[in-house]
Amino acid sequence: MEVEPVEIIFHGAAGTVTGSCFEIRGNGKSILVDCGMFQGTRSLEALNHEKLPFDVQTIDAVILTHAHLDHSGRLPYLVASGCRAPIWMTAPTADIIEPLLLDSAKLQTADATRRNRRPDRMALPPFIPLYTGDDVTSCIGQIRETHYCAWNDLGDGDGFRLWDARHIVGSASAELKLAGQRILFSGDIGGGSAIHCTDAELGGYDHIICEATYGDRAREPVLISERREQLAVYVEQTLSKNGNLLIPAFAVERTQIVLEDLVALFESKRLRPYNVFVDSPLAERVTRATQRHRHAGYDLLSVANIRFTHDVEESKQINSMTGVIIIAGSGMCQGGRIRHHLLHNLPHPRARVLLVGYQVAGTLGSVLRDGAHHVRISGHDVPVRADVKTLDSYSTHADRRALLDWIKMHGPVSGSVFLVHGEEHSLSVLAEDIRNAGIAKGVVVPMLGETWAATAKHASKRIGEPRSDLHARIKPRDWTASLAALESGLADRLRALPSDAARERALASLTRTLERAEGIRETT
Repeated sequence: MEVEPVEIIFHGAAGTVTGSCFEIRGNGKSILVDCGMFQGTRSLEALNHEKLPFDVQTIDAVILTHAHLDHSGRLPYLVASGCRAPIWMTAPTADIIEPLLLDSAKLQTADATRRNRRPDRMALPPFIPLYTGDDVTSCIGQIRETHYCAWNDLGDGDGFRLWDARHIVGSASAELKLAGQRILFSGDIGGGSAIHCTDAELGGYDHIICEATYGDRAREPVLISERREQLAVYVEQTLSKNGNLLIPAFAVERTQIVLEDLVALFESKRLRPYNVFVDSPLAERVTRATQRHRHAGYDLLSVANIRFTHDVEESKQINSMTGVIIIAGSGMCQGGRIRHHLLHNLPHPRARVLLVGYQVAGTLGSVLRDGAHHVRISGHDVPVRADVKTLDSYSTHADRRALLDWIKMHGPVSGSVFLVHGEEHSLSVLAEDIRNAGIAKGVVVPMLGETWAATAKHASKRIGEPRSDLHARIKPRDWTASLAALESGLADRLRALPSDAARERALASLTRTLERAEGIRETT
């Protein structure tokens, strides 16, 4: 008997890295996997504030793969919009998610206040936070905990279970059985040995939705000892010159791993006990939670030379110091206290910024990584004289070969493999690898807003078109980023011209170009 197709609708992380949100419809049910924030350019982040593109009241269950905001960050907005479905996750994720979302609400409120006070925004509509702390509290009330390998019944033969994804503490891949089909959502895949359910089927899925963040690159394995030595060299080089070392890091997992490495280097006498400031109240709360679920060998909250700041005044005091290590969020420099420290340290040649995580195209972190000489932070033009380095060995994402091996391990796939969570090149390279390996009937790189009919033993068929504004939204650099780049370097470029007359001509040419563009707009 022919199995009825299920519909898979890609509301996020399709054609772009962030905003994870997938809706699966079948057997009279609608299941949501993740509801994360879009991160990157202002145009992409504006998608967070649009009305959710589905009827929230028809959602029967929400499954969260892990706590990172690009997977969880819109859950309070989902609940505030009227969704009353249970939100399923592992116990470690449930322990982390409340402080994470409360901090997100607080940062959004502070960011909205700051933006609305800027003189260049006075004539624009006020910026409104996506949700409040009360919305987070309502969201937390709908959380349901489950364990790895445990089967959760959704009725009528449908259900799901979570597998260890080895990305961060509590992270999971989600296996969904719906309308007679087995569908596997990878979540974010890490490395190392995962917890396996010995009495459960590992492979033979009908469809797999797999992340492709590092789908176009291979990384040489790095021992923990090698990673720590790389970190030690960067610390010594910077602090020996009395410069500050800034490490933008996500509060969940990345901050804890960096701290563990620093403590190991201090205890082994490889580094003397430099002062470390973790400028993130969230990171302290998350560190307490993660230490309850993952034994690292160190009590990171009791190390004498590591200080977690608690308020804004303590944060500001760090700016009067030199020769210190500053760890602060966010990991891609899009918000949080790291921007405050970048504002004060980027102009100084003795300072260094050490990027220890993936930088989504269009974020401030990616702009710094790519060698910008000027950046714009909170309305300020900032010259970049500090050294910027990347330490990729801290990544918790599987690379090209590991992703392909993970898909093979869960094969054979009777239907299609869908690739998400990647930039264009990563998606296309991994898609070609899967086609060449003959793992599935079809390989799909879905775009934002597309709906696909997925049937066992058949390649999936697209039945819903992507968003028409997709291309402009997911470009690595939108017009706001180009404007910021122009503004941040304009004064220096004008000063570099040979005379005042040359500067006047350049400004007049720019004015004429804008006037012509306005004329074209009026005639069309």
